[in-house]
Amino acid sequence: MSQIRPFQAIRPVKNKVCLVPTYSVDHYSKLEINRLIRFNPYSFLNVIAKPYVRHLPLEKRYASIRKKINKFLKTNVLLHDNIPSFYLLRITTKTGDQFTGFVGLASTDEYLEGNIRRHEKTLENRVKLFTDYLYHVRLNAEPVLLAHKPAEDIEKVKRDIQTQIPVYEFSMNDGTVFEAWTVSRHEDIYQIQKAFAGLEALYIADGHHRVESSARLKQRMQDENPYHTGLEFYNYFMAFFLPWDQLKIYGYNRGVKNMPPVDKKDFVRHLLEKFQVEFLGKLREPAADEAIITFDGKEFIVIKIPREYLDRGLSVPEVVNREIVEKLIPPGRKPEMIYCPAKNSNVCITKRIKTGECKMALFLPPVPFETIKRKADNGETLPPKSTYIDPKLLSGLFIFEF
Repeated sequence: MSQIRPFQAIRPVKNKVCLVPTYSVDHYSKLEINRLIRFNPYSFLNVIAKPYVRHLPLEKRYASIRKKINKFLKTNVLLHDNIPSFYLLRITTKTGDQFTGFVGLASTDEYLEGNIRRHEKTLENRVKLFTDYLYHVRLNAEPVLLAHKPAEDIEKVKRDIQTQIPVYEFSMNDGTVFEAWTVSRHEDIYQIQKAFAGLEALYIADGHHRVESSARLKQRMQDENPYHTGLEFYNYFMAFFLPWDQLKIYGYNRGVKNMPPVDKKDFVRHLLEKFQVEFLGKLREPAADEAIITFDGKEFIVIKIPREYLDRGLSVPEVVNREIVEKLIPPGRKPEMIYCPAKNSNVCITKRIKTGECKMALFLPPVPFETIKRKADNGETLPPKSTYIDPKLLSGLFIFEF
């Protein structure tokens, strides 16, 4: 059972909605951030990425974020809904991919109980930092992406809502179109909650650190509240709920930096003991059971993963880590890796090989959602940066205050 909850969002006023939302800070270069802040005073990057703010002590940085949000509310850049609502969001990319789901609140208790399931490990330092951020700022500005089993009763509610006029319709610079509907009628809210109550579990597609941080925050604030009931807003986090058949999953390519010199003949001999090997003069996309390796960006080695590995429940990234990376890195040394999503990173990785920054590049296929789900259901995790999943959501389009 999945219990999701409507909320009163802070969101842009309609005539500024094309100016306020941004992708996450990591999406932009420093030059792009500075340009957007300079020429667009309404950009949400003014809240989360002001250059001088990054050099302030943490508590002053958090206070600056709250101050800027309050200023945007006071000057009518943002508004605060006075009715609890769900928000239907439809995202259409310039390539025609479409993602349609609800924005609402998910329960940290369901995460702690294992009904919101993860497939990636989290880094403790990032979790601690973001928990502290949430404690002081008391805002979610970007939804976590949660995947769920496709369900016709949920799709029917979506179709009915999309016959109405959207409250927002705008595009980002990359050509992606965002449309949103406010869902505040009691009948609609009831139908949405009833439909989601029939789901066995939800799966974190993107946002593992934010979910873990929200769970830590809940425990921290519960300890400080002698009148805790479990209904307080700090028991929830903002999420975008999307059927898993709409997800677009890409592989994550990687470059290894700290390898000792490798004799290619010995390396190929090692590969032939476990894999079928093919040599290419030009890079192509790896198949579902392949990985592609290069040491020079000119010659590429295709390794085919035997069925026995996959039948044991291992993913391609796991096999590559165990049988290739860990065999080449001396014992006691941690592999130093560079990760780039395969959606747009082939050039990125091969450039790093040619400049000598990386000693070996690995090109990996997407991990199927069936594998992600199986790992999550079994309480297992994939190696870091195994998946790059679309859609990418916006900061500042919907803000949850708790």
